[in-house]
Amino acid sequence: MKTTLETISETKRTIRVEIPAEVVDKKLDELYRRVARSLEIPGFRRGHVPRSFLEARFGKDFLYEDSQEELIEEYLPKALEEHGVKPAGRPEARVIEFEAGKPFTFEVDVEVFPEVELPDYGSVEVEEPSLKEITDEDVEAVIQELRVQHATLVPKGEDEPVEPEDVAVVRLESGKTHEIQARAEGWSAPLVGKKPGERAELESPQGEKITVTVEAVKRIELPDLEELATTLGHESPEELREEIKKELQERAERDHQRALHTAVLDALVERSRVLIPEGLVERIAEAERSFLRQQGHEVSDEDFASLKESVRQRIARDRVLQAVKEKENLALSDEEFEAFLKEEAERQGMPLVKFKALLEREGDLERLRDQKEEERVLAFLLERVTVKSQGAKAKTTETETEPKEGEGSP
Repeated sequence: MKTTLETISETKRTIRVEIPAEVVDKKLDELYRRVARSLEIPGFRRGHVPRSFLEARFGKDFLYEDSQEELIEEYLPKALEEHGVKPAGRPEARVIEFEAGKPFTFEVDVEVFPEVELPDYGSVEVEEPSLKEITDEDVEAVIQELRVQHATLVPKGEDEPVEPEDVAVVRLESGKTHEIQARAEGWSAPLVGKKPGERAELESPQGEKITVTVEAVKRIELPDLEELATTLGHESPEELREEIKKELQERAERDHQRALHTAVLDALVERSRVLIPEGLVERIAEAERSFLRQQGHEVSDEDFASLKESVRQRIARDRVLQAVKEKENLALSDEEFEAFLKEEAERQGMPLVKFKALLEREGDLERLRDQKEEERVLAFLLERVTVKSQGAKAKTTETETEPKEGEGSP
């Protein structure tokens, strides 16, 4: 195998690979034998169809594409390793020349991540995100959600019409029945005012006209606070409120910590030299746009530009995080990770072997390791960057506006 490497840009390389003719012929022979074993052709025993017959029937090049794919799959990793190239995405190969009895030449464009140039951590300043204050209104909003979740449906009388927020049991023309909560506005609004036995025409969010017959009407009955507290295992509504407030505060702390971590990485990205292959950004953004479309969300050109910028920033954060991990040798050793798994298994009251088997089955073992290493890197950075609290900043600003001794009006 002969290979050459050409540097197109800081984020792109082109590798040219030439595979000897004897290797090409050997691969073609292998594929002919494989095909011959799978074919049943009258007049020939299975596996004994002559190659000349196959070429005459299907053409000399009918196995060329399969041969190219298998040879590229086998030799491209060797070429990448030979030149020390680590692709940032899946390389796309293009065939230059392929023919029986001749060398196979192909080229591949490879996107790469240049080395990240990190700044001095102490020169990085970050403004601490605000911590959400939990109010009584926040607690009451959660209580209302819980009341709805634990509500019961009570049948209304046959002469009672559908009112907003009632649940109507409707029958489609196909005979199928569905429960629909009626709203004062929107596509379900035509149900309001209808009684059992009456028909209504609905228009689905996709614009489809649907005629339904109201079969029954049910009223949503919310539990009072005493009943809700008992259902959720609390002795009183006050205890329920305290538990909700505690959970909201813990959630706010987690959100605050995540926002702080993101701010630290963004500040580090801003002061680092991080080059991201544009092709990689485009492919990821296209995949995310395709997913959004499948969910019924159209993405405008302006939104797509914002999506690409978001993807670029996410990749840059990860690149900086990985660079810090490598530079500071913060990766978990196998012994450290095993100790963490043992501690986590004990916390969950599970044997270590079973705990690891569950993680491996779900494909979460390496994800958990990456998560713990990320936490270690972020803890390392938080000890070294300057985090300015908003309160401290406000106090400094106020002090600076005060006249110094000997200045100002007499």
